[in-house]
Amino acid sequence: MKKVWAIIKREYIVRVRTRAFVISTIASPLLLLALALLPGLLAARGGGERHVTVLDQSGDPQLFDLIKNRLEPHDAGSDEAGDNQPQLTRYVLERRIVQADEDIQKVINNDYTAGGKADQDKAYLILPAGIFDGAKPEYRSKNTSDFGIRSLESAISQAVTARKLERAGLTGDKIKDFTRRVELDTKKLTAEGGAQDDGGMGFIIAFVMLFFMYMTVLFYGLFMMRGVIEEKQSRIVEIVVSSVKPFEMMMGKLIGIGLVALTQIGIWVTSVALLSTIGLSIFAARGVSLPHIPMSMLIFFVLFFVLGYFLFATLYAIVGATVGSEEEAQQAQFPVTILVVIPMMIFTTVMANPNGPLAVTLSMIPFFAPTLMMLRIAVINPPLWQVLLSMAIMVVTIVGAVWLAAKIYRVGILMYGKRPSLAELGRWLRYS
Repeated sequence: MKKVWAIIKREYIVRVRTRAFVISTIASPLLLLALALLPGLLAARGGGERHVTVLDQSGDPQLFDLIKNRLEPHDAGSDEAGDNQPQLTRYVLERRIVQADEDIQKVINNDYTAGGKADQDKAYLILPAGIFDGAKPEYRSKNTSDFGIRSLESAISQAVTARKLERAGLTGDKIKDFTRRVELDTKKLTAEGGAQDDGGMGFIIAFVMLFFMYMTVLFYGLFMMRGVIEEKQSRIVEIVVSSVKPFEMMMGKLIGIGLVALTQIGIWVTSVALLSTIGLSIFAARGVSLPHIPMSMLIFFVLFFVLGYFLFATLYAIVGATVGSEEEAQQAQFPVTILVVIPMMIFTTVMANPNGPLAVTLSMIPFFAPTLMMLRIAVINPPLWQVLLSMAIMVVTIVGAVWLAAKIYRVGILMYGKRPSLAELGRWLRYS
């Protein structure tokens, strides 16, 4: 046990004292914060203007004004602001009346290539003559992948609906009342059957925890693999294994690097707690409530993180023991990395029905449990027996993986040259 402790101490101190640890501890939270705030900042500042020529065949002079009015920013309390959301692109409309029997294509061709060169920024919105009878408006532009087109589509739909109601004899106040958007107020059921405000925070917390666990497990698992490869390349391990059993050495590295990860997470959590305490009064004064994360969720997060780390770090250690260089590791680590990536790919499937048979089954698979079971805990708080069973399966799998890794590690750390085949790995496992 003393030898294991010495390895743990060495792995921990060497990594904590590096500049990379200090920089990543400071930079990682700032990067995550920037990723969270950047989309909202871009939406608030806007992504520029898009000038659109409206070719109006509708014969209704008020339709264009209604569309244009709904695309312009309004005060939050105004009647026109109901569906007006922050947009990355601001549309500036210019109307051009076109006769119903006129060839639209000729008009666009003459305008698009005016001056002898095509204008790549040109955009056209065609309001057909039968738009009030079901004819579809048409948008033509070089760039049709702009998400702001959805806001343009919404403005056209609202304007056409409003004009139809006006033609049916309804007044302006009744039209606003009939076309006002109905907002769905989402509340989360409690264990007693009551309801509490959620406002989508369950999804945000689940996604942040899932992404955070994915990044840290992947990062420190690769740390483990690189540590084994470096020791093989420097031949230090040949001296160490003469006095330390390979199993003891691997366990020391696993625990030492795991403590580095927990130290970094502890610094982040403490910093967030301090900042939340300081900023709580500021947010409360502005009427903004911070999300409440139950203590049980934080405890489960730490437990699943530790279990997930030990499982994947062991798998990466096996990869490191079977290869001789970073180049070989890039290919050999692919199956392990896929096991980390798959939960991110089926994230939405599990979230859509977290109590369904598929979600429950996937959350019991030990390689998926650290992320998918945490996702279910954050969204619906599944029965305790499912959480404990998932942990028990992970513990059994970790014990088996460590046993398997120790047998491969014992032979693999002293092997150089070509990468072993599956048959050779099988022979390594049969060695006493």
